[in-house]
Amino acid sequence: MADTVREYCTSRGALGVLILLYSDPQRFTDLAEMLHISDSTLTYRLAEARDLGLVTPEIDEQETSVGDQYRLSERGALIVKKLDRLGVTHAYRSMLDMHQQVENGRSDLDEWLDDEDTKRKLARCSDQDPYVDPFGEDVTGYSE
Repeated sequence: MADTVREYCTSRGALGVLILLYSDPQRFTDLAEMLHISDSTLTYRLAEARDLGLVTPEIDEQETSVGDQYRLSERGALIVKKLDRLGVTHAYRSMLDMHQQVENGRSDLDEWLDDEDTKRKLARCSDQDPYVDPFGEDVTGYSE
């Protein structure tokens, strides 16, 4: 558990929590999806941020109970403003965008690799036995 703001800011996912909460409150599930960290890590980071006065749970006025949205506090906003002046906010958001682009590309690659024509092409790209690795295992998924 981070005892200081400095310790918190060096923890995995901590800066992302602060940066993503800067513009608008966010739901737990949305933060987890955007940050690419486990639910348990996010739960831990949000608890630490609450304890350090960096975020506050948002109250649902219709139900008068704590919802699962979190809002950045004035203290948390001060940190993000400094991150912004240092160019970290833009870099972090760009990193998240690039991560999404990689995931989209990986999905497209999976589809391409599942195509029978692709498997055949991959199987034929070797001067030796084109269908197996050195241990005799099929590496292309192609079968004539």
